[in-house]
Amino acid sequence: MAGEKMWITLFHSLCAISFVAAYNSSPQIQPIVFPDEVLEGERLKIGCILTKGGPPLTFSWTKEGKELRNSSLITIGSELEYSFLIMAKVSREHAGNYTCSVRNDHGVDRYTAELIVKAPPEWKIRPQDTTVSIGQTISISCDVEGYPQPRILWKKESQEIDKKYLQQNRLFISKTTLDDDGFYVCSAENGVGYGISEKIKVTVLVPARFEEKFSVETVRRGETASLKCEAIGDLPLEVTWAKDKRNLEIKELDRYERFETTVEKGLTSELMIRSTDRNDGALYTCFAKNDYGLDEKNIKLVIVEVPARPLDVRVQEVWSRSATISWSVPYSGNSPITKFIVQYWQEKENGQRLLEQTIPSSQTSVLLKSLHPGSPYAVTVVAENEVGQGMPSQTIQFVTGEEAPVSPPTDVQVKPKGSSSLLVTWKPPPKELWNGELRGYYIDYKVNSSPTSYLFKTVESSSNDSYEYILSPLMKATRYSVVVKAYNGAGTGPPSEEITVKTLEGDLPLPPPVELVSNSDSAISLKWGKSPSHNIPVTGYTLHYKKKNSGEWNYVHVVASDNNMYTIKDLESGATYQLYLTAVNQFGRGNPSDYLSITTNPKGIGIGLPFYLNLAIVVPVTASVVAFVVVLVVIVIFVKKTKARKALERDLTSLQSGKVVTYAPGSQRYIDMEKARRVSNPEPGTPAAASIASYASIPSRDLELRVDDPRQELKSFLPPQMRDRPLPHPKPSSLKKRGDSHLYDRAD
Repeated sequence: MAGEKMWITLFHSLCAISFVAAYNSSPQIQPIVFPDEVLEGERLKIGCILTKGGPPLTFSWTKEGKELRNSSLITIGSELEYSFLIMAKVSREHAGNYTCSVRNDHGVDRYTAELIVKAPPEWKIRPQDTTVSIGQTISISCDVEGYPQPRILWKKESQEIDKKYLQQNRLFISKTTLDDDGFYVCSAENGVGYGISEKIKVTVLVPARFEEKFSVETVRRGETASLKCEAIGDLPLEVTWAKDKRNLEIKELDRYERFETTVEKGLTSELMIRSTDRNDGALYTCFAKNDYGLDEKNIKLVIVEVPARPLDVRVQEVWSRSATISWSVPYSGNSPITKFIVQYWQEKENGQRLLEQTIPSSQTSVLLKSLHPGSPYAVTVVAENEVGQGMPSQTIQFVTGEEAPVSPPTDVQVKPKGSSSLLVTWKPPPKELWNGELRGYYIDYKVNSSPTSYLFKTVESSSNDSYEYILSPLMKATRYSVVVKAYNGAGTGPPSEEITVKTLEGDLPLPPPVELVSNSDSAISLKWGKSPSHNIPVTGYTLHYKKKNSGEWNYVHVVASDNNMYTIKDLESGATYQLYLTAVNQFGRGNPSDYLSITTNPKGIGIGLPFYLNLAIVVPVTASVVAFVVVLVVIVIFVKKTKARKALERDLTSLQSGKVVTYAPGSQRYIDMEKARRVSNPEPGTPAAASIASYASIPSRDLELRVDDPRQELKSFLPPQMRDRPLPHPKPSSLKKRGDSHLYDRAD
C-alpha cells in the first residue's frame, strides 16, 4: 500500500515537471487550416492556437507580409493562449497568404496558410450593341473577373462562334458581311454561383443594291404583266421606275400600277401592266436608293402569244395495239409553230404514265404504236412555237380492241375438303395481262390419268382479290387433275399448271367451339369442346394467335384430351390478340373456329397468381374438398347417433328390468358439436363476434331439435347449401317414441 502511494506521488511529480517545462518553453502554433471552399460574401473566423509555450504572449497577424489591424472588414482578437481573425464579409480582395505570429520570453513561432476565395463571374467590361457598315471591322470586348478564372463563350443565335473570330475574350470580324448581322451572346461561368451572359445586337448597314441586274419577262398579249424589282438594303429605301430611260409617271385609273412591300432584306417594288398590248414591249428600269448607296435593274418586257389549241382532233382508226390520230393546224400566235406534241396515257386506277410523241410542224397526223389491248386511252395535242407551248387541245378517249388474256390465274391451290369435295382457290392474273375486261374463269377437272376430256365449272368475275370454289360431288379417295383459266370477250387465256389432288377417305373435323376461361396481363387461358367429327376421332388441335394488326400468325399444337384447355403465356400487357382453333384428325385439318378477339389486362393486374389460384384448378379442387367434408360429417353424425341410440336402449332395458338410473341433481346434457361454428348467413349489421354460436354452452333442453323426422335433424348439421338436398331415409329404430318426447345425444 505504501509502495502504491509512492508511485502515484512520483507520477504527479513527473506530470508537474513536464507541464512546467512546456509552459516555460518557446511557443508553438497549431497548424492553421482555411476551409477548402470560401465563397465571396460569407463570414469567416480563423483561430491561431498554441500547443506549447506560456505567457506573457504577444500575437500578430500579417497578410502577404503586411501587418493586419482591426477595420470595418477585419476583426482581430486575442485571449490567453490563442488569437482569432474574423472577416465579417469575405471578398475576393481577402484572398492571399495569412501569417499568425506569437512571441514570449523564450522565443517566437509563425504559421502561414493560404486563403482562397471563390467568386462568381462579374463584368469588368460589358459588351455593347454595335453598328457597322458592310465590309468594316467588328471588335467587341467581353471582359469578366472571378475566381477561378471564368470561361468566356461567344454564340450567335445559339450557335457557337468559330475560334478564328475570337481574340482572347474579344469578338473580332475583320470584314463584315450581311450574314454577320444578328444577335450575339457572350456568357461567362467558373462553376461558382450562376454564370452571367449578355445579349447584344450587331447591325450591319447595307447600301441599296440589286442581286439581279437584268431579266426578260414574256407576257401574252392581253394578259397582265408583272415586273418585280427586289431591292436589298437598309431602310428607308426609295424605288423609282423608268420606261426606255424616261421616268414613268403613274396616274390614277391607268393600266400601270405600282405596289411596294417591305421584306426582311429590303423592299420589293412591283409594276403591274394590265391588258398588255404590243406597245408595252420596252426596256423598263427600276432605281433603288438609300442613305448608303444607289443601284438599278433593267427588265425587258416582250409581248408575245403562244399557238392556239389544235382543232378537230379525231381518232381515225383503232386496233388492239395501235391507233391513228389526226388534227387541224391552229392559229400560230404570230410565231411559226415549230412542232406538235401528242400526249397520250392509259387510264388506270393506280395512276397514269404520260407518254409523248413529237411530230414535225408539217405533219397533222400520227400512228400511236405499242398500245395495250383492251385498255382505255386519252389523247391530246399541243402546239409549240418559240414562245412556248400553247394550251392542249380537247382531250379525246378511245379503247383499244381486246385480245385473249396472256397469263393464267395465279396462286392456284387445290385442297381436299372431305371425301367428296375439293377446295380450289386462286387469284386473278396481273391486270396488265388481262388484255381487256375479264368475264370469268373456267375450272377444268377430271379423274387423273383418265382419257376422258375435262369437265368444267364457270365462275363469274368480280372485284374480289381472290376466289374460291368447292368442286363436288366427287368420288371418294380418288385423284383429280384441276386447272383454272381466265377468259374475256376475245377468248380464253392459258391454263394454270395442272394440280393433282386426292379426295379424302373420310371427312375432316368440324370447327370446335372455343371460349375464354381467364386472362391476365401476360396470359390468356382458353378451353374448347370436342369437335363433331363424323365419328372420326380428333387427334389434336392447333391454336393460332397473333397480336392485332401485327404480322404472321403464331401457332401451338395441342394433343387432344378430355380436358381441352391451353394457356398462352408471355403476352404483351394491355394488347389485343386474335385467336382461332382448328381440329385435326387422321385425314387432315378442318375449318377454323370463330375468331376471338381478347385484350390482356394492363400491367400489374392479374399477374403473379400461383397455379393453385387458377380457376380451372381451384373450382374442381374446391368442389372435391367440399364433397369429401360433407361425406365425412355425415359419417361422424351417423356414428354418434348410432352410439346414442344404443346407450338409450341399454337405459330403457335397465328400467324395464327394474334397475334405477340416477342422474346428478341439476345436471344437463349437451350435444357434442364443434366448440364454435360461424353462422353461414348473419343478418346485415350483425358484428362478426355475434355470428359465432358457442354450441358447447347451450343446454340440450333449450335446443328446439325435433326428432319427428330424423333426416331433418341430420340436415341441421349440414352446410346451408346442402340442407335442401334429400337424404336417404334412415332405417327404422327399435325404440318407440312416447308422446312428444325428444331424443338427444348424450354427452359422453
